[in-house]
Amino acid sequence: MRLILVGILLGLVYSCGATISGPFLFWGHHKVSSLQAQALVEASSREQPLTQLFREAKAVVVFVRNTTSRLEGIKYPKFQNLVKSGTWTYLPERRLIAEPFGYNANIEVISLSGHGEEDDAEIVTAYNDALRIYGNGEVLGILASREEEAHFLAKRETTEEEPKKTAEGPPADVAEETEASFIYVAEGNKAVLSLNGPPELRLTNETLRLEEHIKQITFDDQHAKGYGRLSITFMHSGEKCTLRFKFSLARGTWIGRNVAVEHNELKSVLLARGDDYTVPSAPLGFSNRCSANDLSFNNPNKNETLQSLIVSDFQVQPWLNGRKEFGEVYDCVGFISAPILSGLFVVTLLLGILGLGISAMLSMHTPNRFESSRSKQLTFTVQE
Repeated sequence: MRLILVGILLGLVYSCGATISGPFLFWGHHKVSSLQAQALVEASSREQPLTQLFREAKAVVVFVRNTTSRLEGIKYPKFQNLVKSGTWTYLPERRLIAEPFGYNANIEVISLSGHGEEDDAEIVTAYNDALRIYGNGEVLGILASREEEAHFLAKRETTEEEPKKTAEGPPADVAEETEASFIYVAEGNKAVLSLNGPPELRLTNETLRLEEHIKQITFDDQHAKGYGRLSITFMHSGEKCTLRFKFSLARGTWIGRNVAVEHNELKSVLLARGDDYTVPSAPLGFSNRCSANDLSFNNPNKNETLQSLIVSDFQVQPWLNGRKEFGEVYDCVGFISAPILSGLFVVTLLLGILGLGISAMLSMHTPNRFESSRSKQLTFTVQE
């Protein structure tokens, strides 16, 4: 009887697992961060980190949403605080290379109702219950979605009549195929830009969230001239918006200098704002990653309609040269920090004390003459 019950439960688990799709949000376990740089790795290499994570977690809690729409932090404040308080990562793909079912015995699948406040409270409550049983850092949380249509969309304007084909090619009003993801790989794996969310183009009176992009992404490699351009064309409300990220190359190091923006009839060059650590740069063959701060490209002319472009939690590498994975990572964390300064101060103080001690020992001299009974006689004076 017990075997029959276990079989039924496993069947339910597998049936739930077969209906989930991306995008996915992982949090809670300390090894979740290792999944962040796996965007361009081959399928065979990506499977091992996932299966290892599923096995090492003491428990896995899978929350299934009814939609793949964007999860707004304003509507889920409790869940947002829960995720940001620890390690987390976002996987925009539709399918996981490996699913947790079958790799972990303690899996709970929770279907969400679709109401913001109810889902927010249910996620936090269920996850905290698992933490009380298995301990902090031992529970892997996964937010997924139910099976829906693919994330590849072929948009076209709806008209009363079917557009007529011409001898030159397809109808002119059929838009190019677009993709809703935040990983932008240039043709031939020449360059790659990976984000945690869509870029935000800020105009004078509105902000455009560039979520869908045309799948044809190019990288203009002008290595001999010392620069390269990563061009990405987005579709927003049926209108094109092209971003051309320019990277300069000097003495074996690339630097992200600016981005040229074309939206409708507006054209402008936005300059990267920041210091040596926040502006993306790395030696050739290395990638740059920053999850601590947003990267801002600002318009030097304040009177222009195009104000700025914001990208968050990015990893970028130009001149990828056909590789299928990121190079070694340079991050935006500077060398000088409060703990390092404290350590340097203590070391300097100890070295100063040691130097004074050595100096005092070196200043000591032994006497060059010694008095004895032969060199100095004792005399007495007798008075009569």
